[in-house]
Amino acid sequence: MKKKESLVVRIYQMLNKRQKMNFLMIILIMIVSALLSQLLPLSIGKLTDDVLNQENLSFISIIPFLLFILVVTVLNEIIKVVRRIIVEDTCTRCEKEARSMAVSSLLHAPLSYFKENMTGNIHGKLNRSLEGTIRLLKLLFMDFAPAIFSGVAAIIVIFSKLPMFLSLLMLLVIPIGVIIVFRQISTQKGIRVELMEEKASMDGTMVELINGIEVIRVTNNAEKEVDRFTDKSEYLRRKEMKHHKAMAFYDCLKFVNEALFTVLVIGTSAYLAGEGLISVGTVLTAYLCFTQLTTPLRELHRIFDELSESTILAREYFNIIDLEKDFSYRTISREKKEDNKKAIVTVDDVSFSYKNHSKKVINNLNLSIKEGSFVGIAGPSGCGKSSFIKLLTKLEKISEGTIYIEGKKIDAFSRKDIADTMALVPQNPFLIAGTIKENICYGMPKKVSDEEIKEAAKKAYIDDFIESLPEGYETVLAEGGNNLSGGQRQRIAIARVFLRKPKILILDEATSALDNTSEKYIQQEIEKLKKENNVSVISIAHRLTTLENCDTILVFDKGNIVQEGKYQELIQEPGIFQDMYQGKLK
Repeated sequence: MKKKESLVVRIYQMLNKRQKMNFLMIILIMIVSALLSQLLPLSIGKLTDDVLNQENLSFISIIPFLLFILVVTVLNEIIKVVRRIIVEDTCTRCEKEARSMAVSSLLHAPLSYFKENMTGNIHGKLNRSLEGTIRLLKLLFMDFAPAIFSGVAAIIVIFSKLPMFLSLLMLLVIPIGVIIVFRQISTQKGIRVELMEEKASMDGTMVELINGIEVIRVTNNAEKEVDRFTDKSEYLRRKEMKHHKAMAFYDCLKFVNEALFTVLVIGTSAYLAGEGLISVGTVLTAYLCFTQLTTPLRELHRIFDELSESTILAREYFNIIDLEKDFSYRTISREKKEDNKKAIVTVDDVSFSYKNHSKKVINNLNLSIKEGSFVGIAGPSGCGKSSFIKLLTKLEKISEGTIYIEGKKIDAFSRKDIADTMALVPQNPFLIAGTIKENICYGMPKKVSDEEIKEAAKKAYIDDFIESLPEGYETVLAEGGNNLSGGQRQRIAIARVFLRKPKILILDEATSALDNTSEKYIQQEIEKLKKENNVSVISIAHRLTTLENCDTILVFDKGNIVQEGKYQELIQEPGIFQDMYQGKLK
């Protein structure tokens, strides 16, 4: 969070002009409501002194007072309803915008943030922090501010209508009650933070278990995982019980404080009335004003408690909002193209190591890929193949050296430039919980026709399957496409390629889940796409037959190229590729 700006200022800045005007209107409504609330004890006191003390009491003379009390009470409730509607409307609009801001911040955050935090933790933290931020607004304008305005109005009436001694006695309930409340908050604050963190950890564990449900089932480890989760739940339960016991103790203290002063106020008022120093109506006014002090005071611990927790959550929300943008989204400098002899990709002395790791994954790599060529990349696990692709797509930042795309430094490419130039089909494609049509069109910068979508699906060898479904292209996929097979998910991702027609197509184990027939058909279509649109294809594969038609194959080992050549040449040449071909190396 920005150091020079307080939490209140950050929240205020988050509001648009209309929302700020709404909160100003809410404050005016609260002032009117607080003033109306004081008319009730005043009118009852006047009714008691001026009407009920008459010798010949007529019920008709009481009716105007009763009607006045009814009108004031109903009007005040109507005002409160209006206030609540305005607050809720403003807060829901603010929540919508705040949620979008948080999602935008996360989607632009460095990838290292997601490696350092569990998915469930991020999700739980976002929801709780957003909920806390909006609750902070509601507490301020629906609980805390009304209590303050009502209390101030009651104090004004008390000092204007009651003797100074009685007024001061009544006000003593406030500092004692506040001391108890702040003591309660100070002793419970740490526990509440621990409870929030523990619940976030349990969210992470739950997501972890769901993601590993198949392995848990195959290894028959369900009961052990239940026991592990139960242990965490028991630890959380003990902490919660410790918190609840302390809360019950402080609630008891507040009740005793309120009861003690209620007896003192009534007793003192009755004594003063008996001595003729105040009227009976004033006794009623004093009691009703006192209840208007103690009612919000009774809830003050809850308000302060929730304000304290919401403040912590709001700070966490702004920590998410203030996440540093990934390097690939930063302002870039435009550079002129350099002469690269028609190479669409040039890698010049590139080295790379992951954050907090000194070992280089890519080590002084040099290569050149000609426009329109089909380049294969092979090598054992951990050799740097996928890391190279991450550098090429600007998912990771180069440690040393540079990469040129179409003759321009990759640093000069924005994320839009990367998307316009490249298409990546990973081994585990990303599918949204939407229709098949929406998934095929995912990431397209412009609208495409149904005919184009069907043609792309046909080239990806999945059109027959889609047409066989009752809803066809409007079939809704489950989260992550879990109602499809691995091969079907890959083919939908490949269909996107035929729509996008990129300059550079990167296939990272993109056909690993396909059968041989489907893979050969799709490879033929990719070959056509390459020739018709001069697409440069970079294909990573463990299944070496996938690379048979490559113009050249680059064999990686320990972050560098150790072999280069065509498929038939490499299987006959002693080295890593031949070892992989013969099954000696994976």
